[in-house]
Amino acid sequence: MYTKDWALLFFSYCSALCLANPHYPLSPEGAPPSPTTQSPGDESKRVLPLTMASGLKSSTLELLKRFNRAFPQFYEQFVSSEIQLQNLRLAYRLYKTRRAVIELKPEGSKSALHFAYRNQSFLLSDIFGVLAAYGLTIHGLSLYGQIRPPMLVFIKLLVSRGSKALTEKTAENVCRAIREALGGRFEVEEMLAVEFNLDTGLEQVQTEFYVDPVFHLPALVIEADNQPGLFYKVMYAIWQEDLLVVNANLLVWRGRTRLILYLLGPNESLIPEYLGHKIAEGVRQRLLGK
Repeated sequence: MYTKDWALLFFSYCSALCLANPHYPLSPEGAPPSPTTQSPGDESKRVLPLTMASGLKSSTLELLKRFNRAFPQFYEQFVSSEIQLQNLRLAYRLYKTRRAVIELKPEGSKSALHFAYRNQSFLLSDIFGVLAAYGLTIHGLSLYGQIRPPMLVFIKLLVSRGSKALTEKTAENVCRAIREALGGRFEVEEMLAVEFNLDTGLEQVQTEFYVDPVFHLPALVIEADNQPGLFYKVMYAIWQEDLLVVNANLLVWRGRTRLILYLLGPNESLIPEYLGHKIAEGVRQRLLGK
């Protein structure tokens, strides 16, 4: 639920942005096609400054910069201006509807799931649990979370079923199931228990914790053999540790999955290094089923 302060914040950002630049409408109908995401971890992929990349008016640029201050420092430097604007539009939709933004649309031979809501530790567990329950394959993940109020998170997932994009009916069912799970009306774990043995641990799991020297955020690296329910089990373990994911990189290669999760600790706090190593080992033990 949004507080009155958050609603006023979105209203001042987004309404002013609409007035300042009518060529960049914030309504769902005016949103641009989903752009290609860039990994913030690669300095060779720096994007053009907003003024050069998108020709924004100075008033619009100032509003966007104010919105971006809630994100980690790397957000403005490494994330494209198109994605920054898209996330601002999604924030406006959150203000207008007071409910999570959940969309699944075809994107080539795959489907793109767009999600925006207030970040909470259980969100990813629910989302990936629903995807696992529907037997979807995950091909790509981009996640941008704020580290200051209102603590929103913006996620894009590329998925497929049987190497094809989802049918319209399946996409509707998946979106509905995610919304029901977030509302506590859909028991993800019970549905998954029919398909998977959730007590069986993952194989060949490796975890590592470090504090990223560039982004100044705690990071947890998780690597394991590909297997059904992998992403759900990882995100469930993150939830059990009460961790908040604010950025994620995904690599699937030669039967192995490697996730780099940038995190905040309980109560949205930074994680000291000594505690981070304990968390990494705790996550590893959970994933091994011990």
